[in-house]
Amino acid sequence: MRAWLLLTLLAPLQAWTAEDTPERAVSALWAALSHAPGASADTATLQRLLHAEAVVFGAHSRDGAPRLQRTPAEDFLRATARVSGKGFHECEVSRTLQVYDRFAVAYSVVESRTDKAASRPDIVGVNSVQLYRDGSQWKVLSLYYHVETPGAPVPLDGGTSGECLA
Repeated sequence: MRAWLLLTLLAPLQAWTAEDTPERAVSALWAALSHAPGASADTATLQRLLHAEAVVFGAHSRDGAPRLQRTPAEDFLRATARVSGKGFHECEVSRTLQVYDRFAVAYSVVESRTDKAASRPDIVGVNSVQLYRDGSQWKVLSLYYHVETPGAPVPLDGGTSGECLA
């Protein structure tokens, strides 16, 4: 009886912490990817966030040539589960969100740092996150990230470097 009462009292807290809005889902994505040195990403949260058929696209320049990479959710989860000797901290500095019914698109500017306290980011990128509301939870269908190109800085769209959205 006590266990049932405790579960009844805690159930609303669990629902509140779930990704029940697109904003919470996107924030949870960046938080789950971040980790301290000697750790890995929060794969349990990422697995909960990513739709089973999700895909991650990434674009960056290599030797001055554009390169696009496609990674299925399963492979992305496997890669983020690896323990890294370096830290990886994602700081979303601005976001624009559009929602229609069960569909949402977030455009985010994100700074990445290996040292969370560093004054300058190692990488700045723009991200497009497509989400679908599955029941009461928003799931990531796709993530497209584009790393800043030398000579073409990413505009922070009203954000401030190092000041992460909550």
